[in-house]
Amino acid sequence: MSETFYLMGMIMDFHSSSKEDGYFLCSAILSSGAGAPPNRHMNDQESFFVQKGQIEFTVGNETILAVQGQFVKVPRGEVHSFRNTSGEDAEMLILNVPGSIHENVFRTCGTKLAPGSREWPKPEPELDMAWVARVCADEGLEIVS
Repeated sequence: MSETFYLMGMIMDFHSSSKEDGYFLCSAILSSGAGAPPNRHMNDQESFFVQKGQIEFTVGNETILAVQGQFVKVPRGEVHSFRNTSGEDAEMLILNVPGSIHENVFRTCGTKLAPGSREWPKPEPELDMAWVARVCADEGLEIVS
């Protein structure tokens, strides 16, 4: 599988399909300040492996400043968020099991790019966060404000 999507300051390469493989794995490049808002999901286990840069994770009441080589696991149902807190791009792997929630949200809400693209879309695609929240809710992912 080779698909690339842009969403909320992240370029994501899809490496597996939840439907075919039973899990969803993608690599993500995060621009400075990019990340995911507080959210939770009961049906996907989510884990992150930081490959480059510095990413701040909030998992429940804990804040984790993760750097290259660090692994962050989010228990099902736990409120969590992340953000690239460095002044440069950061990179990480994201693993979701079984993964259909995240794969469907990224595919539906993201902007498809050429496979393997590393070019930030210009202008940045407009994103209606109310619509994103509805898509997420339909998939079983709750945006927590």
